[in-house]
Amino acid sequence: MKKSIYIILSLIAIVILSSSCNKRKTYADLLKEENKAIDKFISKNKLVVIDNFPRNGVFKDNEFFRDPATGVYYNIMEVGDTINTKKAKDGSEVHVRFKGLKYFSKNDTLEYNNNDPIRSPFPETFVYRGPVTMLNRSRNYPGTTAGWAVPLEHVGRNGKVRMIIPFNMGAPSDQQAYTPTYYDVVHYTGIDE
Repeated sequence: MKKSIYIILSLIAIVILSSSCNKRKTYADLLKEENKAIDKFISKNKLVVIDNFPRNGVFKDNEFFRDPATGVYYNIMEVGDTINTKKAKDGSEVHVRFKGLKYFSKNDTLEYNNNDPIRSPFPETFVYRGPVTMLNRSRNYPGTTAGWAVPLEHVGRNGKVRMIIPFNMGAPSDQQAYTPTYYDVVHYTGIDE
């Protein structure tokens, strides 16, 4: 009698586990959700996505360039100091301050900042390892938001950009949660050799 109860309970457990496993989203499903969320954000905020980087590097307030190698969208607000000694080179340490970080999540409606030197005395930092691609992002930019490095070909120290970063170019926590992000301002406060 005890054996038959254990067998029945085991079968019920297997059925429950197998049905719950079928409800998981595939990576393709997550990418579709991300695309919908980004498209909705772009539409809601009346943003214009441009396919070609402006020749003069000047963006209108609502224009975002979508980098074809990474899928990162950005709008250059201020170019900053772009003379050779103030621009990121391979091996440069880059300091980032940001404000208006929003997660494309139904559960998170807060905005995050690291712009307050009292609450956040140290900026985020990473080492620039050249242009970012989908293939080199985890090797060249481990443990950081690889998307931050994308506009560095066009901005220097004190440059400011707005960004929409897909989860696969975001911070490790964004990648694990499959959550894209929006930054109202990413400010490159320092570029050190």
